[in-house]
Amino acid sequence: MADYQHLPQDDYDDHAPRTSFGRNLKKSLTKQNAVLLATAAVAILAASSYWLGSSKEWSHHPTHFEQAGISPERFEYGVAKCGEIHRKDKHQYPDAETRTFNPRFVNGTKPTVFKNGFIFDGVNESYKGDVLVDQGVVVKVGGEIKPPKDAVVVDLKGHILTPGIVDMHSHLGVFSWPILDATNDFNEMTEPLVPFARSIDGFNPSDVARERAVSGGITSILVLPGSSNLMGGEAFAFKLRLTDTLSAEDMLIEYGNKDKWRYMKMACGENPKNRYGRQVRMPSTRLGEGWLFRERFSKATKLKLAQDDWCAAAAALPRWGRHRLSTPFPEELQYESLVALLRGDVRLNVHCYETHDIEAMVDHSNEFKFEIKAFHHALDAYRVPDILKRAYNYTPMVATFAAKFGYKKEAFQASVLSPKILVDAGIAVAMKSDHPIVDSQHLVYQAAMAHHYGLTELQALASVTSVPAKAMGLEHRIGKVAIGMDADLVIWEKHPLSLGAHPLQVYIDGIAQIKNVNPEDWSEQESPLIFKESPELVVPKVRDACSAKAKDAVFTGIKKIIREEGEEVSSKGELVVIVRNGEVVCSGLCRRYSTKDTPVYDLGGEGVVLPSLLSVGTPLLGLMEIPPEHKTGDGDLNLNDVVINAADGLKFGGLHMDEAFKSGVLVGVTAPSSAHVVQGVSVAFSTGAEDALSSKNAVLKEQVALHVRIGQESKSILFPTVSSQIQFLRSSLEKGLSHVFDSNNFFAQAARGSKPLIVEVHNRDEIIRIVQIKTELEKQGASIKLVLLGATEAWTVAKYLALEGVDVILRPYHCMPVQWTAQRCLAGAPLTQETGLSALHKAGVRVGLSAIEFEDLRQMSWFAGWARSDLGLTEREAVGLVSWNLAKIVGLSAETIASSGVVIYNGSPFEFGPKVAAIVGGGKPGIQCNPRAF
Repeated sequence: MADYQHLPQDDYDDHAPRTSFGRNLKKSLTKQNAVLLATAAVAILAASSYWLGSSKEWSHHPTHFEQAGISPERFEYGVAKCGEIHRKDKHQYPDAETRTFNPRFVNGTKPTVFKNGFIFDGVNESYKGDVLVDQGVVVKVGGEIKPPKDAVVVDLKGHILTPGIVDMHSHLGVFSWPILDATNDFNEMTEPLVPFARSIDGFNPSDVARERAVSGGITSILVLPGSSNLMGGEAFAFKLRLTDTLSAEDMLIEYGNKDKWRYMKMACGENPKNRYGRQVRMPSTRLGEGWLFRERFSKATKLKLAQDDWCAAAAALPRWGRHRLSTPFPEELQYESLVALLRGDVRLNVHCYETHDIEAMVDHSNEFKFEIKAFHHALDAYRVPDILKRAYNYTPMVATFAAKFGYKKEAFQASVLSPKILVDAGIAVAMKSDHPIVDSQHLVYQAAMAHHYGLTELQALASVTSVPAKAMGLEHRIGKVAIGMDADLVIWEKHPLSLGAHPLQVYIDGIAQIKNVNPEDWSEQESPLIFKESPELVVPKVRDACSAKAKDAVFTGIKKIIREEGEEVSSKGELVVIVRNGEVVCSGLCRRYSTKDTPVYDLGGEGVVLPSLLSVGTPLLGLMEIPPEHKTGDGDLNLNDVVINAADGLKFGGLHMDEAFKSGVLVGVTAPSSAHVVQGVSVAFSTGAEDALSSKNAVLKEQVALHVRIGQESKSILFPTVSSQIQFLRSSLEKGLSHVFDSNNFFAQAARGSKPLIVEVHNRDEIIRIVQIKTELEKQGASIKLVLLGATEAWTVAKYLALEGVDVILRPYHCMPVQWTAQRCLAGAPLTQETGLSALHKAGVRVGLSAIEFEDLRQMSWFAGWARSDLGLTEREAVGLVSWNLAKIVGLSAETIASSGVVIYNGSPFEFGPKVAAIVGGGKPGIQCNPRAF
């Protein structure tokens, strides 16, 4: 980089060059002539000094000749740049109350009055009232509003109206669905330092994810570059209303504003060092990251100082005469955004997880004097709120997840209590999607979980509205329902923090976004949901009541017991659960059992008892603790089609097993991991067991099912095409049926029906072909218990699957159209009336639900509750989706599930709020009271 620290002066000589004409003239002049010429020159100079000035005005100042240097245009450009970078009134917006017009307003949009609703305005408790929007802004709020003459009137019928959801961390539009090399524009991963890259240059307004995000209530997003670089580049803030021009520029929130905020993304920790370390280049360690940060900030600081020096030199020039500096205003495009950050014109968002990474960035901010507006992800931030407060000139807020953990080392010590701990410490917290890591259609679900884990109702709702709006510097436009704010509004089918909530309609800039919505079809609601505290388990005052030593117990205060055979409900306190010698001997009306002198555990009349929930097909549970770190588990089978047993690599006592156990998932069924078609044979185990010898139920079944995988993710050197994968499956089953393989061969067992065949597959045509193979072989005497896992497009052939007796395990419950070959993914309400689950259920297909991530295991009862809300299922049907349906699908006996234990909740497990109050069984001895997610 050029050295701008010492700006050179005008490089002209003080003395004009001598010429032969001058020498001859000097010789010809007499002394008298010289005196006369000198006198004339003085007179001319005096006259010039009187008539000439620096601004083409008359001036009495001493004369200064125009000095050579850069062109007048370049000098004026530099002076203008000085004025701009040192302007004091940047980003000073008028009070929202004074705004009467939204520059994004579309001519012809009529005023709209929303009547008879409950308003959550982003900062206050909900209240009943009306809202009037016009010219793209909120005009009136509260009370009864008389509609203007030409207004559209929307009767909310008691539903809740909130501000539009604000997602301050999204890759929507730069990591478009379906995910292909052609649609992957979210990270320029050729260099670790690319602060000059801009997300707007890759933003695709036609990303199909846009409509889904809007259907979840999201109206504004901050589109960030990815996190594989230390300095990933500039981010841009968009509204999700698609414009007729299909212009990314026209979708900017501050469209038309020349003084808009700028945003930047940086990252630290594992992502950059792993990305470039594999290339044997810096950074391969956090040490290298620190140096590269400091080196680049140092260069940007030098350029900033050079600019300041240039501006000071220009300002110091005399005001008269035509003086110009000899060098242009110092600029370098690759450093422009960093210098703007150092000047406070860029809002910095930093991807950091661990405490020492956060502290390193805080140190950098103090050394080079720049503000960090937000730490993103920051799953470790709850441990160091005081370090956050040391950041230069500003305490960063935290944009995070509600419950993600354990997917890499940085996320291993994450806590669901993090949002509450941070808020209590005075750190603002926002929930964000990191779309497509979390489907932004369900961002409000993150807020609801944060509420469940400790945020107040207001804090949780603010975490996706007013808090991220303020973090983006746009609190004068978005994130609240108030006079002068943009008319971005969401009408909710039920309380947005209740399980399964979805919008009825979404407005952006006062324009309805969801098609074919008739407000007259909306149901009437009397008042918003009031979240009630569930009664805490009252534990008997006896020694070791909640420990491995607790042998006998009677649980009272139970309202409902749900089993496959049916439900038992009582409001009279008759239902009990009786434990003898550490095992459940009766649940329900247990009058034949004496409970005299038995310790009593009381649930206050709200207890609900379920059998064990199951994890089937959750990748790596019990086999790997930290998926990217192969040293933490079994590993991944490559370039070998041998069939292996998961039981041989099973490890008990890990964090993920423990978290699954505490959430009521007492039984896990896990297959080995492989890079191609054959995954291996799964094992069933108790998640609470300490080791394989600690309990008679530690390993419930050593060999459960044969797992194979068909599709794009299974392409390998061995099986480079989908057709080769299907051919291998066909030929292996044929060999098993024709006795080429002996009876102990796993494909032989699958072909003859002694083991289920679980095929992970998503595409409709691949599903059809696999079922056809099953049908063809069964005509030859085979008996194949075929199960489809994943099954994104299975709903399209639901009747066919029911006819052929094929079971389905949906993973995940809410699909995303990420694969080119699996785009037929039903979004659910409000975009589609059906979901994949509803279509399969109505066709009579036996269905179970599976978790695709470790953290999802904490949510299995909520997935059941969500399905119940979507489909109108009974509670018994909902439990079946995550319990006995799964057991039947993989061939685990009813006795196995019954002996695995019971889970007792202090309220309905299908709603947010109630928690697991006690667990008996699951591989642990005694009674576990109030197990809580870490």
